[in-house]
Amino acid sequence: MDRGQKRRRAESREGVTEKKTAAAEEPRLKRSIIVISFISLGLVYSVMLIGVFLSSGPITENGLACTDWPLCPNGLFGAPEGRYFIEYVHRLVAAVTAGFVYATAIIVPSSIRRAKMAAVIAAAIVSWQLALGFITVTTHLHPIAVASHLSTGISVFAFALLTFLWVGIWRKHGR
Repeated sequence: MDRGQKRRRAESREGVTEKKTAAAEEPRLKRSIIVISFISLGLVYSVMLIGVFLSSGPITENGLACTDWPLCPNGLFGAPEGRYFIEYVHRLVAAVTAGFVYATAIIVPSSIRRAKMAAVIAAAIVSWQLALGFITVTTHLHPIAVASHLSTGISVFAFALLTFLWVGIWRKHGR
């Protein structure tokens, strides 16, 4: 066997090894994408629940405890006082949620067109949702602002759910 044949045979073996490695990593990648999209979905739902609880005013007496935006008067790392606590948690969870929604939009492959489109739309709506949060706080919970903020949150949830479902279908059926 001459040098050329040995080299081609070695390259052939390396190519097979690389293909096996890529094939082994693909299920892990698919699982990671579905897990991150599921976490995004759960966080969106959690933020919505906290927000509804927060804006219910008479129950929590926190509806307008924190009129500064985006931080409460005690800042980012200050321990939230009792009356600021729920608003602080809502804003903190909202920030983490936005990060996960953006991450989902980035990691969903373009080959899953429907899921990618739903994830990108969810990310765009989250950006608008952050602006609506500012408007809701600065208008002192004006009913139209609160209703817009909640309905936009429902839209984010819907697109996060679609992303999760389409990624799940892709993982299971390869479509």
